Amino acid sequence: MIQRLYFLIVLGFFSNSLYAQQGRIAGNISGPDHQVLPGITISLEGHDKLTQTDDNGNFSFAGLAAGNYTLLARGVGYRAKSSQVKVEDHKTVFLRLELDKATSTLKEINVTASRGPVPTATVTRTSTPLRDIPQNIQSVDRAAMNDQQFFQLNDAFANVAGITSANYYGGFSSRGFTSEASGITTNGIKGSPYPEGQIPLLGNIESVEVIHGPSAILYGQGGLGGNINLVTKQPKKFTVVNASVSAGSFDLLRAQADVTGSINKKKNLYFLAGAGWQNGGSFTRQFDRRSIQAYGSLKWEIGPRTSWQVNGNYVNDDAGNNYQPRVPIYNSRDKDSIFLVPYDFNPGYDSRYKGNNYQLQSVMEHSFSANWKVGLLAAYSESRAERRQYTASGFVRTTDHTVSRSYSWQTIHSPQTTVNLYTNIRVKTWSLTHQVTAGGDAMLARNNYPGGITQYAATRLSVLQPVHEGHFDSTGMTLYGKSAIEKFTYNTLGAYVQDQVEITSQVKLLAGLRYNNYFRRYLANRADGSVIYDERPLRTENFSPRLGIVYQPVPTVSLYVDYNEGFSPQYGNNAENGGPFDPETSKQYEFGAKGEFFKGALQPFITIYQSTKKNVLQSAPRPDFPYWQEAIGEVRSRGVEMGVKGTLFNSLFLTLNYNYNKTKITQSKKPEDIGQLFANAPENSANGWIKYSFTGKGLKGLFLGGGFQYVDDRFFSNKKPGANVLEMPAYTIFNAVAGYRYKQYSLQVNGNNLADERYASSGFSSAYTPGMPRNWLVTLSCSFR
Repeated sequence: MIQRLYFLIVLGFFSNSLYAQQGRIAGNISGPDHQVLPGITISLEGHDKLTQTDDNGNFSFAGLAAGNYTLLARGVGYRAKSSQVKVEDHKTVFLRLELDKATSTLKEINVTASRGPVPTATVTRTSTPLRDIPQNIQSVDRAAMNDQQFFQLNDAFANVAGITSANYYGGFSSRGFTSEASGITTNGIKGSPYPEGQIPLLGNIESVEVIHGPSAILYGQGGLGGNINLVTKQPKKFTVVNASVSAGSFDLLRAQADVTGSINKKKNLYFLAGAGWQNGGSFTRQFDRRSIQAYGSLKWEIGPRTSWQVNGNYVNDDAGNNYQPRVPIYNSRDKDSIFLVPYDFNPGYDSRYKGNNYQLQSVMEHSFSANWKVGLLAAYSESRAERRQYTASGFVRTTDHTVSRSYSWQTIHSPQTTVNLYTNIRVKTWSLTHQVTAGGDAMLARNNYPGGITQYAATRLSVLQPVHEGHFDSTGMTLYGKSAIEKFTYNTLGAYVQDQVEITSQVKLLAGLRYNNYFRRYLANRADGSVIYDERPLRTENFSPRLGIVYQPVPTVSLYVDYNEGFSPQYGNNAENGGPFDPETSKQYEFGAKGEFFKGALQPFITIYQSTKKNVLQSAPRPDFPYWQEAIGEVRSRGVEMGVKGTLFNSLFLTLNYNYNKTKITQSKKPEDIGQLFANAPENSANGWIKYSFTGKGLKGLFLGGGFQYVDDRFFSNKKPGANVLEMPAYTIFNAVAGYRYKQYSLQVNGNNLADERYASSGFSSAYTPGMPRNWLVTLSCSFR
């Protein structure tokens, strides 16, 4: 590996020395009010060369043969501009371009914005193009969400490689490891407005960024297999109104609208305001759901170098449960037998969830100069909910086809505060250009049950002919446990430094180090004040380094290698269950290639990875301690991700992804555990989507699309070699869309799971979460500007 890295670096220096004998184009892009414009796409017409402006609006092309060139600059919300340039040997031509605001339709802007390569601030806190980052990052944009009518986060997994649902409360599996929904970031800021068990809604989301592998450098603890950042809709200086209404299967009704524009004549104060509502749409018997979402954003450009933006999101839910009810199974090793219980089974009609959740974010940025910027990010989120629910527990009994149930009641209050102060400094040392990011952050989180948790053993219920109580009655029920109050405390502190080094125009290095400090406490009391649990583990400290290098033999191809460590504290640390435990840590090696062809319109990628995770917990019940856990040692994940995304001929959009993964235990205190395959981690998964928009006379405005999602067999529990364990069968679902767009209006019909495939989206122990059966959705939308 070291010899290969040395070869790439030497080859990069050699290529750069050849380019030095040729010409160079450099420049700066600004807007009509002289503000710098990062992320503007710059291309040379007739040549396979493409770049984007950095945080300060600068760009460059090196290694150009002498001659005449046509440079084209284009970006979201701005009119494209071209310029004729004459390049001479050994000379640099410097251009300063000013882009005017666009006057094209919103539809054209969306196509430009969503289908081309975009920079990201998720991994670097700079607008670094994806091709310069030594890690696989995919995004699902607003155009794809509209085409496929995604409503909540797990819907978007159908457009990325290797991401599948792992549990019923929002967790997802990536590269064989499960990541929890609580670790999701919003606009690169830790802290979710959604409480435990609730999957984020997408009404206020412009794009979903999926980071494959750990991202501890900037964010500390998180998913070791993958992480997700939600990018919210941003306010614009020009007025845009979007609205849509939908109706579909299972009595589904949905409405959504938002507006953005400037407040004052100077247009340095502008806003976004929107709301969404959904009712129905559940196939489970006697399970209703209603969600209301309100969101907004206000940005103030205080001066040429200073800005302040505030984002808000509020969600109100009233449903039979805050997650899709699971269906119990029979204890049979025949994988087809898991579907013997009707898919619309509901363990209790008297279940109810009511929640109010909101999040506020503040983003302040100031540039002292073109090469020095500071930012202060702060967020506060709070969730308040009441949850009373029936849950099926254990396998279905074959003698009478009944299943045992539990009933629990709790109120939830989950406040969380996040603060992050960082700085970006761009400096040159000799021939090297450094983009240094350094900062510190703190997150103070609470998860409180003010009334404690009350749990009963409810009456058994027939899964074939269920008879439900009209209302909850504890008569005859056994009280499992009752607490008066329970409190969880999660505090994290961190500091980090990261350097993006441009060694040459072809060779780029990304190196960083983060210090993590984590504290968790769990306290539970009975009504008489006596203590049930009082867990006070010592603080956990950790250093997480990363090192990656990118080599670009041509501007449109990036080859990279990366070493990245991750960190995730344990959440089952109470001594009664075997804790406290050391945190999970991971070491990941990744080698990949990315491309941007046809002026960035087509973006293929392939990645090979190996990730090793230590201190993984495994259930090890003891006679007097049924929930006892042990750290089993080491788990290794190996696999390949590949895919392609882009637009061809300005009318054909496609995305195609495939993932092969094998995750197994490689070290354990118990020799018989070695070689076990992990639960809920499919070996193969794939998905694709294609959409064609007609442009010819007579058919102009018509668009058709379709796609599929395939997920391989998965296990309910870890599988030992040769063992016969409960298995969820593989499935393939097909979706399609047909629609017509006329001026600002659009009408479309979406059909999902067209073959009406019966499948499990996830499963654990003795129950699974059923996937949506065949369903239809009709949507009328409009956009005005």
